[in-house]
Amino acid sequence: MLYQFRCLSPKLRFLARMTFGSDCLLARFAMVQSEQSKRRIEALTLHFNDPVLERRYRESLRPFRHAVMQMLSLAGSALWIIFTLLNALTIHDRSEALLAVRLIAIFVTTASFITTLLLKPGRWVEPAGFAIFAFNIVCLTLVIATMSPISLPYYSPLAISMTQGIVCFGLAMMSFVEGMLLALITIFLFFITATVFWPEPALVILFNGTWLFTVISLVGIGAYCLDRTMRVAWLRQVDLTAAEERIRVLLHNILPPTIAARKLRGEAVIADNFSAASLLFADLVGFTELSAKMSPTDVVGLLNDLFARFDRIVARYGLEKIKTIGDCYMVASGIPNTDPEHLKKLMRAALEMLSEVAKVRVPDSGTLSIRIGVHAGPVAAGVIGESKFSFDVWGDTVNVASRMESCGVAGQIQVTDAVATALANIYSFDGPDFIDIKGKGLTRVWRLNPACS
Repeated sequence: MLYQFRCLSPKLRFLARMTFGSDCLLARFAMVQSEQSKRRIEALTLHFNDPVLERRYRESLRPFRHAVMQMLSLAGSALWIIFTLLNALTIHDRSEALLAVRLIAIFVTTASFITTLLLKPGRWVEPAGFAIFAFNIVCLTLVIATMSPISLPYYSPLAISMTQGIVCFGLAMMSFVEGMLLALITIFLFFITATVFWPEPALVILFNGTWLFTVISLVGIGAYCLDRTMRVAWLRQVDLTAAEERIRVLLHNILPPTIAARKLRGEAVIADNFSAASLLFADLVGFTELSAKMSPTDVVGLLNDLFARFDRIVARYGLEKIKTIGDCYMVASGIPNTDPEHLKKLMRAALEMLSEVAKVRVPDSGTLSIRIGVHAGPVAAGVIGESKFSFDVWGDTVNVASRMESCGVAGQIQVTDAVATALANIYSFDGPDFIDIKGKGLTRVWRLNPACS
């Protein structure tokens, strides 16, 4: 990035230094300049400077170009058939070469239409579309070359060439460069027709050529503006999509995906009841005393290391991290998507959390210990807040689970009667003990026996 900064002109470097003030930010400025350079559209070819961006743009247009090619192949086949029938019913031009050209054109345009129906859009669309249009231009020129004098009043070379030029730029939905190449072919074949097949006076050729060039130039300018506008609009759509994806990712870091989707759909109040869910609280033992001996950087680093490990465990079991409050970590299972195995998954996660604590490095070479409390029951869950909203849970189940942790023992998992009963056939529990819970009085609690789990 610093190299990119040095590649800036001295004036830009001076302005950037005055604006951003440090080489780190200057490097960032240089990177932004480099990204903008890749997105620049070349003035003549209208291609993006970045080949990857150009390829993505072409890929995004393929389905549309495939549909246009399909419709124009069908229209071309129909027009060749119509003019062949008109010739047979009205002009009666008996040129066998003319009939052969028309039959070949009908066959190729019909085959191209059938091909577009059978094949899905791919890299073949661009060259095939260009080839089909070039083929039709050549065939129309051969029509003029092989027809009898009787047809000349009805097949004006100028009118046919103008039609070809307009179609190349206006209807084919090709890139400006492709349209320009086809237009040049059209102009060249017009002069061949006017000088070789059906010679005309030089002054007539001059005026007809000027009219043809004028019409094709005007249509070409419109095609140039359209192509550039489409590319700019596509870039803005890419930026908008990327911004929406970043918002979605950030939102999913705050809310569960299903809740985030409801929020994005405009649902104002999100509140749900869950008849069966389980809650886990994990809290570091003696963290207040430990943090007093550590610098703020070490405290944040320790918690980040520990909670990152917990996050991976939670993600692996498909649980929902509710929040962290200081050194307390809160997890829910069975919400926002119901799961009959919610309690089993939460308990397996709790056991892994206990083992992960021992792997966290403490600056003073000490050890960490956590208390874990688990309870299961009905809860209410929803989104609160407007600017800094969050997904949270409420209810008696949450309060009891919190008390299981706060009244627990270091290095152990304390659970309620409901949890011990539900998991009795899987785990072994020590107890019961009794603790006083506000509003409930003495409550039986159990502690998981890790040796038998």
